[in-house]
Order: sequence, then structure tokens, then C-alpha cells
Amino acid sequence: MELKLTRTDTDRFVPVQDNVCGREETLEMIVPDACPDIAQVVDTCGCCCLTRREITDSGAVLAGAVRVTVLYTPEGGDGLRRLETELPFQHLHECQNTDSGCRLLAKAWVASAETRIINPRKILIRVDLRERIQIFAPKGFVACSGLEAGEELGVQQRIEHYQTAFVVQPMEKTFALEEEIALNTGRNGPGTILRILPAARCTEARLIGSKLVMKGTVGLQLLCQSENGELYTTETDLPLSQMLDAGGAGPEADFQVELQVLSWQLGQVSEDGRTVSISMELAAQAVFCENFSVSLVTDAYSLYYPLTLQTEPLGLQQITELTARQAMRVSIETEPNIRTVCSCRVELGTAQISREGENATIQVAAEASVLFLREDGSYDSVRQKFSVDLQQTLAAGSGISVQCAVEQAEALPSASGVELRGTVEVQIQICQPYQVNGLCGADLDREHPFDHAGQPSIVLRRPTAGEQMWDIAKRYATTCQEICGANGLSEEQTLDSRMLLIPRKR
Repeated sequence: MELKLTRTDTDRFVPVQDNVCGREETLEMIVPDACPDIAQVVDTCGCCCLTRREITDSGAVLAGAVRVTVLYTPEGGDGLRRLETELPFQHLHECQNTDSGCRLLAKAWVASAETRIINPRKILIRVDLRERIQIFAPKGFVACSGLEAGEELGVQQRIEHYQTAFVVQPMEKTFALEEEIALNTGRNGPGTILRILPAARCTEARLIGSKLVMKGTVGLQLLCQSENGELYTTETDLPLSQMLDAGGAGPEADFQVELQVLSWQLGQVSEDGRTVSISMELAAQAVFCENFSVSLVTDAYSLYYPLTLQTEPLGLQQITELTARQAMRVSIETEPNIRTVCSCRVELGTAQISREGENATIQVAAEASVLFLREDGSYDSVRQKFSVDLQQTLAAGSGISVQCAVEQAEALPSASGVELRGTVEVQIQICQPYQVNGLCGADLDREHPFDHAGQPSIVLRRPTAGEQMWDIAKRYATTCQEICGANGLSEEQTLDSRMLLIPRKR
């Protein structure tokens, strides 16, 4: 006789892929005829624009272009000139078992960019591109929370309660932002915008009803050159706010939110040179996790009939989210005759995690680029790679996910070159998985009932180490309530070495 199971079904998403990979993109570029010959490349930077993020039958496709700005000094000329180009890319991230029901969250960023002179009219641009792909598949969590059996069958069931965290909603929303930027025109009046570096970050988010209300900023760093060749930097934060649909996430759900700039376009500088318009497309990505209390039947037996059980392993997990801020302080040795630091930036690569027991070291690869003016009036730049290191306690078998963003960075001339200072925000998600065997089937043999004839009605015995009340009741075909009643105990008590009276069912 197959017993009917009471099942609970919880909607959730499971990550089928979450990885970061690096790719190198290169381009040989001919200097346009309208530009002078290149004497020296001073600096190169890139900004990634994502135009396509799509799930396919074999994985996910990311496509877009890296917008590259090369600053150089021309032969026989003063000041800086710029070259702009795009490096298109399209990459397939293979993943099995993807379909139209899967959700994709993706981002791409430039970890470093450099330019090599082949000849005064030809250059080679190399970009180190990083891509993070997260694919979530809908997969309901189905578990047995009870057996349906009448009292005449004498079925006893052990129901245990567990805490677990599920991803209930991965969500992305794209939106546009248009603003006027005030330019710091400096002492020498309006000039030319040499480059722009946008970076978006979420500063505040909270759940209100079924909506996630999010606030953030887009930080813009503009490097400009006045009419007489002087460089100056304009930095500004553009505020933004958005609402995302939280879907099935409850009011107590935890969430991780990330903003990224997908594309941007500068308009024309105003006639007085004081403002410039910018239009951007951005993406807000959120992953909602919710804690659930799960009730599972983990064991059962009958007082009167043989009961055969089928079990299956069920995957549960605990998720912990942490935010840390790590200070950067890096000495970059270069020529000591620096008059002014014109601009600096820090580009982050991939986080590497090494473990030793329960101690984990997180190393985030970083590269600093500093553009400066020498005492002789010429421009140059220096790059230096370093790492941002954090320590974290991590239980065996835990998974860890790390996201990083530069909060602030500045560089100042020092006796040996340049000293870089700043702060990196590190978001850490720790997932501790564990398995529980839950019931998935039960067959009762009513044709061969137990024969208790000749067995004693009461047994006196001492519990063994680690033995539980359930184990004793199951062994002697009685109930935990009967044992507790005969010995003046409660079911919650831990058994000690005292002798127990065990009344048996007849």
C-alpha cells in the first residue's frame, strides 16, 4: 500500500552558472590623415559598452564594444592629442540546460588597456576585458512535509525543521539618463574634452511593498584641455533613482543591487563652454534571496506493519552577505620631477580566493594609471599593478562570490614618484550548502502485520551514547509519547545515562 505524501512546492531560481572570465581584444589602427604623427603614447583607457545580453540554447551571448581613448604627444608639437576608436566583441559563454525560462545577469568591464606604437602612423591597441555571467534557472523546491495515514495504521513520522535561503527573483531593468554637466573651465576658458570615464554605483536601496526603491550616482571624470594646452579635470556625480519590481520576493528578502553603464554619448559643449549634455543607458541588476523554514519528513515507521521508505537528498543552503571597505595605499615609483598629477584611475580585475583551513584570502587584482605633468612641461603616465587583499573566515565547502568597486582614488606627487590613496568597496556573498535526506515515497505492507506475541510488554534499558528518543521508539515499535509518559520526560529532553522504561505497543 503506497502512502500518500503531503508535498510543499516553493518557487525559486538556482544558479546554473556564475563565473568571471578574461578575454583579450586587440586592434591595429591607422592614424587618420587629419591627425599628426605620433611621437609618444601617453595614456590609454577603455570603457565597455554592452549592446547585447541574450540567453541561447547553448549558453549566453554577450556583445558590444570597448570605446578606447588614446592620448599622445605629436611629433614636433606641444600638448596632447587624442584618438578614439571602438573594439567590437561578441562572446559565447557555453552553459548546458539553458532555455527561455532562464534569467541572465551580465556585466563587462575593462581591467586594463595599453597602446604600442608600430610606426608613427600605426598603433596596436590591446584591451584586457573581464566578463561576469550569472545564469539562473527556475526550479521549484519540492519536499515531503507529511504522510497521510489513518490512526489504525500506527504510522509515526519524524518531521524536522530547517532554515534555508533561496534565490526567488533575479531581476534587471534598463533605463535612460540625460543630464547637463557643468564644466570646470579653469583659468584659461573653455577647451576640448579629451576623455570621459563613467562609473555607476548604488548608494541606497530598500523594499517597499512589491517594489525595490533604489538610489545611486553616476560618477563622471572628464579630462579636458584648455586652448593653451593646460589639462584640467572635471568630476561630478549625477544622482539617479529607480524602482524595480521585486516579483515574488517578500518584505524580509535580502538583495544585492548593482548598477552599470551600458552605453553613453556626449552632446555638444554649450557656446559659452560651461556645460555639456550626456545621455546614457544604464542597467540596474538585483538578486533577491529569501530565508525559508522548511519542514521535512526525514523518517517514519509503523507500529503494526512493515514500512519501506524511499529518500532523496535535498540541497539547502545558508547565505551570508557582507560589505567591507578596504583602504588602498600604493607607492608608484617614477621620475621625481613631477609638477602636477593630472588624473588617476584604478581598474579592477578578477578576485582570486585562496584557502587554508577556515581562513580565506581574497586578492583583487588592480592596476593604477596616473597621468602627470613634468617640470619641463611634458606629459607622461605611469602604470602599476597591485592587489587589494582581505581576510575572511570561510567554513569548509562554502562558496564565495565577490564584487568590487572603487569608491574613491587620488594620487599625489611624492619624493619617489606618486602615492595613490583610495578605498575599494567589496561585497562578499558566502553560500554554505548542506544536504538533508527527505522522504520521497513510502510503502506499507498490510498483508504481513507484525507479530508481537511472546514479546515483553515493558523493556528496561539504558540509552547508548548519541541515541535519541526517536531511535528507541522506532526500535521497539512504540511511540516517543509512550516513553516520555512512562519516565516523566519531555520529548525535547536530551537523553542521559539513566535507565528507561519502554512500554511496547501490543
